[in-house]
Amino acid sequence: MQFQSAFLFLRYKKIKMKKTLLIAFLLIPFLSFSQTLKPISGFLGIKFGSTKIAVITAMKAKGAVLLKNADPTMLIFNNVKLGNRDAKALVIGFVDNQAYAAQFVFATDVEAQVPDYYQDLVKDFTDVYGTGNSTRQFNDPYVEGDGNELLGLSAGKIDFNTVWTDSNQNSIQIKITTNMEVSAFYQDYVLAGKDANKQKQKNKSDY
Repeated sequence: MQFQSAFLFLRYKKIKMKKTLLIAFLLIPFLSFSQTLKPISGFLGIKFGSTKIAVITAMKAKGAVLLKNADPTMLIFNNVKLGNRDAKALVIGFVDNQAYAAQFVFATDVEAQVPDYYQDLVKDFTDVYGTGNSTRQFNDPYVEGDGNELLGLSAGKIDFNTVWTDSNQNSIQIKITTNMEVSAFYQDYVLAGKDANKQKQKNKSDY
């Protein structure tokens, strides 16, 4: 099977009520496929492809608060729970008024607890979707077991990453960010490809 790269759309920066959340595109290669126990068809009971109005209605019914945001291609919420976990923020991306990706961002009070939080979140998802493809990558000057794991993670030199991909190549990725937060990304493969093509055309038009 030939695997293609797909755009997973979020880079989270710390958010305050009067600041704008900044979003950029990340190119995430999904190098392997694993049959999930459950199809990846959406998030929080919201299906990929849902309109903005449908998403806002569903999220407000869950008690989430919609934050002001100048970018028409996304919605940003706080006061969001995923299972029994409180998310610092939830950002949902849209292409042609269809939800195609969502990022939950989780933070802990103690930075040293972030790796354990990541492992616990992976376990929660494993219970639902089965075993994902996990990687632990250490780049110079960091090596596993050197006692500098937190420094390496915050410097972007160490990467902890777990990906689930279903038969439609829809995906979930959990990773530790350089902000020392834990992110869970959901993505619809087809709609993400559509968004990537639109971005590519826009970039061409800039020239």
